[in-house]
Amino acid sequence: MSEQELIETPKRIYGERVGKSEKTLSHALGPKYAEYRKEWVRVSNREKVTEFPLYIQIEHSGKCNLRCKSCIHSIDSIREEYSKGFKPLDINLYKKILDEANEFSCPSMAFHNNDEPLLLKDLEERIKMASVKNIIDIIVTTNATLLDEKRADKLLRSGLTKINFSVDAYNRNDYSQIRCNGDFDTVLKNIIYFCDKRNKEGLDFPITRATCVLNKFTIDKMKKIKEFWEGIVDIVEFQNFQAIKNFTEWCRPSGAKIDQNFVCNGPWQQIVIRANGDVVPCCSFYGTEIIVGNIKNTSIYNIWNGKEMSNIRKELLKNNFEFSSACKKCSETFYIL
Repeated sequence: MSEQELIETPKRIYGERVGKSEKTLSHALGPKYAEYRKEWVRVSNREKVTEFPLYIQIEHSGKCNLRCKSCIHSIDSIREEYSKGFKPLDINLYKKILDEANEFSCPSMAFHNNDEPLLLKDLEERIKMASVKNIIDIIVTTNATLLDEKRADKLLRSGLTKINFSVDAYNRNDYSQIRCNGDFDTVLKNIIYFCDKRNKEGLDFPITRATCVLNKFTIDKMKKIKEFWEGIVDIVEFQNFQAIKNFTEWCRPSGAKIDQNFVCNGPWQQIVIRANGDVVPCCSFYGTEIIVGNIKNTSIYNIWNGKEMSNIRKELLKNNFEFSSACKKCSETFYIL
């Protein structure tokens, strides 16, 4: 596969995701999963607003143990404010989320946003709780630095359906330039153990994916990154670069330009619930500036169908990003090749 074939705009580069992941999940989970994916296409095209979000992301801590150069956690002033005073999401509040998700047959939940989920000591137990509540597609994105054998064994038996490894490199030198505080050898060892153990035990899940953000450090190494990781994980995926305005534009890849046809479909697809209960309408780090409610005080249903979310969708359908400083910054910092 040539580098040109790997490039897909405006949002993501899927590689071979549909082949392995969708076939395996559709076969194992049946009609419910197939219908969920059909609905996902509709909401991604902004054709309808579902009664309840199809996808809930939970940011259980808001914290990370790495300081990757293009991430908010590498910027002291932003990191300190981003999760100031946060403690892990209260377990009773989490149970409330699960009960409501179960009531409305929410099909998908992720245990990450702009944080490292393995910092949560009881992550595996929380995933099991979601599985028991009939969440059929359960996802974790991790930097894999804390994915030792003990935690890998627990995750493999937790009900997890997908795990994404944020790697951004195929060797120690490149990794150290990007993913500060991490150790490539440890990450590689952890991922290999996880994938080998799943395969040896004959498990279909979780589907494994290595993820790379296209930036100035990775753009010329796409082919090598793909060749290295595709022998270890199920899917290799590249993602286009988004800058943190006035901080990380220097990381953009050579030849990248601002997407002049930027479209946002986040508020049709999902909500993000933060560790303090705040609900925001998308997974962008800018989204935390738009708090549409707090689940301590109301329900996900009421927030999803509330005035704030409706107004956001109304403006975005007009491709008007000026109504919100957060949306404006997001639209101005998304780069495509």
